[in-house]
Amino acid sequence: MPEKLVIYIPLYFLGLVAGFFYFYHMWKSLVEYGANKKRLMFSMFFRLPFPIVAVLLGSLAGIGGIIAVLLGFTTFQTIFLIKRGTKLKKEVEEEAKQYHQNEEGNLRENSAK
Repeated sequence: MPEKLVIYIPLYFLGLVAGFFYFYHMWKSLVEYGANKKRLMFSMFFRLPFPIVAVLLGSLAGIGGIIAVLLGFTTFQTIFLIKRGTKLKKEVEEEAKQYHQNEEGNLRENSAK
């Protein structure tokens, strides 16, 4: 069993690294290209090989290697989504607060007239 951990732990970290490159590039593409579907699909071809190569390398260690890579990838995905979701939530809350303050200001101006 310990000799398998020597193989699976680096594969787990390989999954983390593949997740980092995949999701970092995905976010960068979304920010850069916005809603341009053609460009987003084209950028997908550049980021898709990261998890595929990681899983292929993990397959050299058998099904346990594939699972280790996928666990690493999923771990990074969860961390990334929580981090980005928290940031987006904060931005939406700040924008809603600013909108509410603008509405109050408009109501005051209209009632003063």
